[in-house]
Amino acid sequence: MRVALTGRGGFTGRFVAAALLRQGVECVPIEANLCDRHAVERAVGEADFDRIIHLAASAFVGTADWRGFYEVNQLGTQTLLDAVARARPGARCILASSAQVYGPGAEGLIAEDAPTRPANHYAISKLAMEQGAALWGDRLEIVVTRPFNYTGIGQGGEYLLPKIVNHFRRRADVIELGNTWVKRDFGDVRAVADAYAGLVLTDAPPALTNIATGIVWSIDEILAILSDLSGHRPEIRVNPAFVRANDVAVLGGDAYRLRAALPGWAPRDLSNTLAWMYAGDSDRD
Repeated sequence: MRVALTGRGGFTGRFVAAALLRQGVECVPIEANLCDRHAVERAVGEADFDRIIHLAASAFVGTADWRGFYEVNQLGTQTLLDAVARARPGARCILASSAQVYGPGAEGLIAEDAPTRPANHYAISKLAMEQGAALWGDRLEIVVTRPFNYTGIGQGGEYLLPKIVNHFRRRADVIELGNTWVKRDFGDVRAVADAYAGLVLTDAPPALTNIATGIVWSIDEILAILSDLSGHRPEIRVNPAFVRANDVAVLGGDAYRLRAALPGWAPRDLSNTLAWMYAGDSDRD
């Protein structure tokens, strides 16, 4: 089995490549600008693979380049699927969408049949990617994943948990945050990578599945874990600029489909993830 992978050099991609290697699968990186049709066609045509995991995306919601979301996530994915359909008809394509397609108003543990109400350009581009990908379903085996929040070593400092961990590692006197009482689903990139590897290899994956832990943690609980790990207790200040109006109290993912498809898969405890990130040992499993 040879599995192609876009986004191999990204935060998630290197962990997915390692997860595939542990399964005895050869990972074949697809390196091409998704906005360049000819480059994509050439890269796909020259690669020898059986199935593909598509992670490459424009992902940081806070970026001002809203056009990039559509050019990369929506149109770029269609370009990739077109090339794969011609080069490897019938191939399984695992696509990374996002739990953000569920949008505001959702609360509790969200299942895949929940309504979609994307509320930003990133989320809209991901839902458009899903809808467009369905049009390739007669030529490819399309599997759409909706990952909830996940983190780990190597994630950018603009994201919440790496930002908080970095404050503890620097022993900062003050951390400014938004609502700390809200509870969210925070996964570990290593478990997410195992889920992608499992879905690309299993006999009959669901056509649509959340990648989630099904467990929610408050920011206050995360701060307490890091305080215990570090022995450091910074002052926590609520910055009104970081507070979201009408923030829902509990928001996480229902992981039933994923667990049913991959009986051997399990999320990692967030305490383990935070300890790994605080230690900063990228080789620690």
